[in-house]
Amino acid sequence: MNMKRLCIFPLLFIFSLSVLILPVMAGDTSTEIEQLKGEIQKLLNRIEQLEKKQVETQTKTIETEKKVVAAEEKAVKAEKKSLKDRIHLSGEARFRIMSQAVETGRGFYGDNQPSDDIDLEDETAFPLRVRLNAYAEVVPNVVDFYARLTMNKRWGSYDSSLSASSNPFDMPNSFESSIGHDMNPRFEQAYTTIKIASYNTTWYIGRLPGMDGAPARQERSLFPRLFIDSEIDGTLLRWDAPETSLDRAELPWTKTRLWGTASESGKAPALKAYETKVKDKTGIILGYLKYDEKKESDILDANVYLAQAQVKVGKDTAVILDGLHMDHWHMPNSSDDKDVPDIKTPYWLAGFYADTQLLGLQLYGAYYYSHFEIPEHSWVDGGTTHIYEGDKFPGHIWYLGFNTGDLISPNIQFCAEYTKGDDAWINPFNYRGYRRKGTVQAAANNYFYNQSGTSTVVGFYPFNASVWDVYLDYYFRSKVKFRLGLMDFQFEEHDADAGDYSVLGSNKYEHMWWPYFEVNVSF
Repeated sequence: MNMKRLCIFPLLFIFSLSVLILPVMAGDTSTEIEQLKGEIQKLLNRIEQLEKKQVETQTKTIETEKKVVAAEEKAVKAEKKSLKDRIHLSGEARFRIMSQAVETGRGFYGDNQPSDDIDLEDETAFPLRVRLNAYAEVVPNVVDFYARLTMNKRWGSYDSSLSASSNPFDMPNSFESSIGHDMNPRFEQAYTTIKIASYNTTWYIGRLPGMDGAPARQERSLFPRLFIDSEIDGTLLRWDAPETSLDRAELPWTKTRLWGTASESGKAPALKAYETKVKDKTGIILGYLKYDEKKESDILDANVYLAQAQVKVGKDTAVILDGLHMDHWHMPNSSDDKDVPDIKTPYWLAGFYADTQLLGLQLYGAYYYSHFEIPEHSWVDGGTTHIYEGDKFPGHIWYLGFNTGDLISPNIQFCAEYTKGDDAWINPFNYRGYRRKGTVQAAANNYFYNQSGTSTVVGFYPFNASVWDVYLDYYFRSKVKFRLGLMDFQFEEHDADAGDYSVLGSNKYEHMWWPYFEVNVSF
């Protein structure tokens, strides 16, 4: 009996202990299982993330391979291109029939000069301009070459009893590359571009595309005409910004039209300039130009540094900010007058150009500021030494214009522009052609330096004038255009002390105007 009790008590003790311990052990196991489940879920999530990344990497690899294959195919096609397929030739000819009249009131130059009124008329003239363009793909999609050979010719002139300087296409001009040089063919453009695709950058070097810019926006033009409209030599870097939401924005006034619906892209010749603007991109241009080169003499060189930024707001609106600085601008001395010393000054030019759409009209305008100085100097006139104390000359110009786009018709466009330059406005980089607004049209004798002379052309000759430029274009065919227009220049007398003359020099004629008709042919 005692033995049985002894055996039962240990069993009861073990059972009781098991009852107490097993629940605790079971609780520990459940916690561990939950922890293991969490770790497993984390691993599953990690595996899923790695699989997604693997898929993305494979997709990118496939896309890259496709691009490489496409690039190789393009390279193969380019290599197979013959010379005639890589060189593109084109041209344009402008035939103009015009009648021109000029007049100058007595005393317009200051004091008593001219002593009598001037009133001249050229009843009929036939100016001609021919341009031959060439474009070569040197290394397709990387290196290109562009060239333009231009010739200007005028038949008909002023009264033959007047001097040759009365012919506006063969007269002294205060700037290098003056109109008189246009009688001979010349390279208006001759430059190469190198594309750096990875940086959206293009490098330009040579005789650069500096003419026929906005608002005309001829092919490959870079600068607004009021800023630069001449042959320029140097180098530029152009960077195009990647597209942003600003490029896709639509300003509310650009959607409206007076009547009708907009023409399909490429179907309306009257919208050529507008469609060029649509393709433009936000970007920056930095450049170094050579305005005048004196070979071995660095002191006489005229170096130019420029910058331009264009901001596109949607496809219809562009704002261009630009400026340049010329370190040593030498006062032009076309007459090579030895009695007047070589005068040099730093020159500044800055401003903005903007254009947009309103009611179907293309509106554009600009403002620019120029600044130069004439330092203290002395000169000899009639055996007497004169002294000029020096002064600063800030100049301003305002410009406003519009054209009807395709409102009248896809083949008809009306344009009106107005420009106003003040007493000291001058731009040596805008002086060519019928629409030049940078300096005088014809330089009068500068009576400040030679009071007894008749043809002393020395001075800066700012553009102190108001200009109306009005014309109607009709596109008979996409490559044949007729234009009927009128140009009117009203020059104003420069500021000067009573009984004296302006140091700046003056335009030869106070009022100039010419109606004209022209035929433009592209080929």
